[in-house]
Amino acid sequence: MFCIRLAGIPIGIDNQYPYVRQLCRGYETEEAPAFTVRASEAEILAEQAGQQHFSLGYCESLCVYRKICCKLAQYDAFLMHSAVIAVDDVAYAFAAPSGTGKTTHIRLWMQLMGDRAQIVNGDKPIYRFVDDTLYACGTPWQGKEGMGSNVMRPVRAVCFLEQSPVNHIASLQVEEVNHRIFRQVLIPKEQENFDCFWQLLEKLVTTVPFYLLQCNRDLDAARLAYDTMRSGKAC
Repeated sequence: MFCIRLAGIPIGIDNQYPYVRQLCRGYETEEAPAFTVRASEAEILAEQAGQQHFSLGYCESLCVYRKICCKLAQYDAFLMHSAVIAVDDVAYAFAAPSGTGKTTHIRLWMQLMGDRAQIVNGDKPIYRFVDDTLYACGTPWQGKEGMGSNVMRPVRAVCFLEQSPVNHIASLQVEEVNHRIFRQVLIPKEQENFDCFWQLLEKLVTTVPFYLLQCNRDLDAARLAYDTMRSGKAC
């Protein structure tokens, strides 16, 4: 068993396989955990079912992270499948189904912004409200590219991505956000956690600016996204 700090919260992990602890290097803490999670052997095997090329340790890491994220709703935090990049210490989040081009897009931002930019997490960041400010938080679970940092950065805006030959960005109303966001968040099943999560989701969609970016893979797409999300102006 060991303890990590995610989104400012100390969390115990009662692991069976060494993979999880190796994954979490750089996030360990000596603090007493706010809560502890453990994946049973049955849960790990169920995660591996049909995917024997995945090790039991890797499958345990997925089970553990899912349990962590469901519990985090009680601490004003949640998981949203997205890629987050910070520019001048302010975070910009991009959400889309796998294969849409989130990683490609934030790499364009890195190319455009240079040393001003830092990838917070390339795939599975935690978001947490602290004093009514939404923060994007790095985690060891960073996707197959392994892109991320152990940081917390305030979020300026969230943007859904769609592929398009022509670059265009538009702000979204709450109804349009609701239509898209459920595909990207992990929804807890336990009633107590679900109730907390639902309140967080309502706060998210009513207080944070959301956009839809239809884009290609040129630098102009990154430039358009940054200028719009930073200024808060869009058609």
